[in-house]
Formats: sequence, C-alpha cells, structure tokens
Amino acid sequence: MPRCSALIPCRSPSPVRADLHTHTTASDGRLSPPGLVEKAALRGIERLSITDHDTVAAYPLARIAAQRLGVALLPGVELSVQVDDRDIHLLAYGFDLANPALATALEAYRRKRVERAEAIVDRLAGLGHRLRLERVHYHAKGEVVGRPHIAKAMLEAGLVSTFGEAFDRFLGTTAPAYEPKTDPPASEMLALVHAAGGVTVLAHPGIALDETIAAMLVADGLDGVEVVHPAHDPMAERRWAAFAARHDLLTTGGSDYHGFGTFADDSFGRYAPDPAWVARLLGAVAHPDVSV
Repeated sequence: MPRCSALIPCRSPSPVRADLHTHTTASDGRLSPPGLVEKAALRGIERLSITDHDTVAAYPLARIAAQRLGVALLPGVELSVQVDDRDIHLLAYGFDLANPALATALEAYRRKRVERAEAIVDRLAGLGHRLRLERVHYHAKGEVVGRPHIAKAMLEAGLVSTFGEAFDRFLGTTAPAYEPKTDPPASEMLALVHAAGGVTVLAHPGIALDETIAAMLVADGLDGVEVVHPAHDPMAERRWAAFAARHDLLTTGGSDYHGFGTFADDSFGRYAPDPAWVARLLGAVAHPDVSV
C-alpha cells in the first residue's frame, strides 16, 4: 500500500533530498560530525540537519565538511523537555547557533547530564558494580553524557555482556540504577528557540504519545510535527499528518540516524521528508543555513 495520500505527498525522487533528524558523536551517534556529512554526501542527501541531544557542538566541524562536499546544513538540535510530567523530545530548527540565551540553556543541559551520570554511577556502586566515571566521559567524547555512554563503559568494564543488558538490568526506566531526568518545561524551551529565530517540531510522536499532550504543546507555541520517522508505520504517519493539518503545523521527517541499534545504517536517507515540507520549513526560520 502506498504511504502517500492527500495529507502525505508521495515521496518521489527529487533533486533535493533531505534528512532532518540525525546524530553524531557530539551526543549519542556513532559517526563524527565530518563523518556524518561525508556519509550524507555519499547517500545523495543535499540538505542535512544534525539534531544531537541538547547540544550544537557538532556544527563547527560539520560546517567545514559541508562546505567541501556541497551539503547544505540546517541548524538543529533535539531538546529533552517536560510536559505534564512526561518526558518529550522537541526538534528545533533554523535558530541562531550563537544565541546567548539558548547557549546558556544548552550548557545547563550539559551540566545536568553530568550530574545525572554521576548519580547513576553512584547507584551502580551501591549495587556492587563499581564504574570509573572518567571512562563514561571518555565514551561521551567530551560532549553531552547520556545513558548509552554509561552502557558502553559498563560493557568495557565487564559489568555486562551486551549493550542491551546494561539497559535491561541497570539503566532502563524501571531498573535499579535509573536516575530520573530533570528537564526544563517545554514552554520555556519553545520560547527560547523562537527568540533565537527558530521553530520547534514534536519529535517521533508515534512513539507512545497521545494527541492530548501534543495539543498542550500546540497551545504553548509548537510549530510542527515530525511525521516521517522509522518508528512510524503508515497509520501513524497519516494520524500525525492529519493532526498537523488540523492545527496548521509544519511537517518534517528524518531517519533519526545514530549508526547503531534501531536507527542504524540502512535508515540514513531513507526517511526523507517531502521537498514541499522542507521548503515550508526553510521559509519559517530565520537561519536556514549554518553560519558559525
């Protein structure tokens, strides 16, 4: 059955292909920023947004590679926020990478992530599994720290036999070493992104998110919805495209490429948003291209 309809245009071959949801080693991806840009060029992706978790640290190096290879870079970041005690991810696009208020907020994210990692390491020690915090930071490459980096350090130390076991036994939301996040309210980050000239998009809403929460975000100023995503089946695409149409929201898409796990190599470039969606997104932002 085709995945296109009146709400979701057929994704036919286009002279401009885009991937608006990707990750690098600056957060929890496998490829370096230049490596991701090089892979994008090889895949025929002409417009790319690097949406690392809570950081824009990838952009200085990515920009150099993008200029060399002719890949257009759209400023992006994936933000962790709270809505009605729910953990939600927002994709922000087209903002000023040097905006001071947003830079301060991202530094606060980095600091809280370090504190959370320290708390998880302490919990592991209390369970009899000692882990060196410096190895966690090593796997984070000096950027934002997340549970995947702790899992890698645990695997390296022989505390678990697989990456998945680290989450199943220790780091998952119901596991004994889990430490809850303390993310800012969505309304706060929506306002910051808008003040920096960007727009905000609800990330992968088809993953266990209901329209009630999405409507609360719309009331706070949400600009768009990620419709095309590897975790969305055709029914989810139609549902969230219809939601976007009802609320006159932007629609986007991307592979959520990390380079491993669910969103591995074969997803990169396969979940391209329709060119008309991209054009509308670019027209809504103050900074459609990276300048750092």
